Amino acid sequence: MKCVYSLITCFVLLTLSAGLTPAGAQNQAPENSKDTRTSALADLTFARLFLLDPMTGHPWWQSHTVVDESGGVHLTFYDYSYIYYAHCAADCGNPANWLELPLYEVGTFDSLDEPTLIIDASGHPRLMWYAAYNWGEDSYYYAECNANCTASSANWTSVAVVQVDSYGYPHHIRYAALDTQNRPHLIHAKTDYPDYGFYYLSCDAGCITASNWYTTTVITPGIEPDALQLVFDPNNRPRVLGYDYTNDGLFYAECNSNCSNAANWGSVGQIAPIYDFNDNNFVLRVDTQGRPRIAYYDGNTSNNVLYYAWSNASPLTVGGWSSYTLNYPSRDNWTLDLALDSQGRPSVAYSTAIIENAPDGLAYITCIAACETASPTWQQQFIETTDDLAASYPIATTPGCVSSTWMIYGNPSLALNAADGPSVSYMVRHGQLCYDYQGHLQILYDAESIRFATAGSAAQDSRRVYLPLITR
Repeated sequence: MKCVYSLITCFVLLTLSAGLTPAGAQNQAPENSKDTRTSALADLTFARLFLLDPMTGHPWWQSHTVVDESGGVHLTFYDYSYIYYAHCAADCGNPANWLELPLYEVGTFDSLDEPTLIIDASGHPRLMWYAAYNWGEDSYYYAECNANCTASSANWTSVAVVQVDSYGYPHHIRYAALDTQNRPHLIHAKTDYPDYGFYYLSCDAGCITASNWYTTTVITPGIEPDALQLVFDPNNRPRVLGYDYTNDGLFYAECNSNCSNAANWGSVGQIAPIYDFNDNNFVLRVDTQGRPRIAYYDGNTSNNVLYYAWSNASPLTVGGWSSYTLNYPSRDNWTLDLALDSQGRPSVAYSTAIIENAPDGLAYITCIAACETASPTWQQQFIETTDDLAASYPIATTPGCVSSTWMIYGNPSLALNAADGPSVSYMVRHGQLCYDYQGHLQILYDAESIRFATAGSAAQDSRRVYLPLITR
């Protein structure tokens, strides 16, 4: 049953599914797909906590989690008022070890800010976001901090990097990246018909001065890019993934040298069709050899399965790519994130579908063998289910309402530490199914937060959740 048809139906299904034990989803593999789960699932224990008080916070969907080289976790998220920076140096399953700072106000179009973190080799955070602080002044901003970064916003410096048109906003948090020399880069779509493409912005030094940023305009013939993601391979070469409006698919672009020269860029539309475009239903990573890997959902409601794609050679050709499907259905919004472990093997966090006799929540799957072959081995477990969340943080049904349920919406941001241990942030909501004054059932959301989970044995967050008020 898909939640896209009715929020009320979705809410009732969530309520009826209470009490199910965490387990792998039922096998609903479409023809030619691979059900490659194993019975020996990874034995990870996740510690979980709220990063924004669920009773007072109103977060937007996206967060961004990064693990630095020493194992510290950095995280950014945003609500209706501020962009937050949070940091934990060690033992990050313990909420006492986290420090959080409301850093910058969000813009006029607060839902579009999409802050993204990039951490340099010394563990210093760099932040980028999009905002319009005045009408018609849509810009990308860059900020950096080198000491005491959770103590005060005064320890941060920022600059407006580039002003864009009203179509230049980001669709995904991964539009910025540091190269191997700790230099920041930014990418956003060029929407000028007929010469579609993207703008690739770079800074070599002094990056809190706007004039030190320079732009390369890349044209992508036959491709209309949007929702761009940027990563760098170990050889300092940029790789780009995005949605192609012209062909209703994904496209890939790369440059291998002198990337300030647009002629050195190439692009290819390699995955189509994407039946239902979602900003967060595809992710690009590169392995230690610089080879691209992609996890994605194509938005096809008739199968709703996960795809994994890779290229080991000639990624600028359609024939240079291979892929397979996996029977891991997502929620209707098809949100996921991909990370590669120290051996280059893929791991995916994704919000799970509501399937009969299976839990609903946030799942974690890992490939343990033959990942880029026709016979891979994947395993699955749950980071958190709605039953877990309801048991740890119960909220009583308000008088006049018929049910009370936590919902794990997903939009995960996944990062692995040096020992391949996962950390992930994601969005959760609590709702009550209530009658309005006309006797119609409606969902009233009374709590929402950004959750954080990390693999380890630390105790669960002990902060209490109090019974909220519901505004009718």
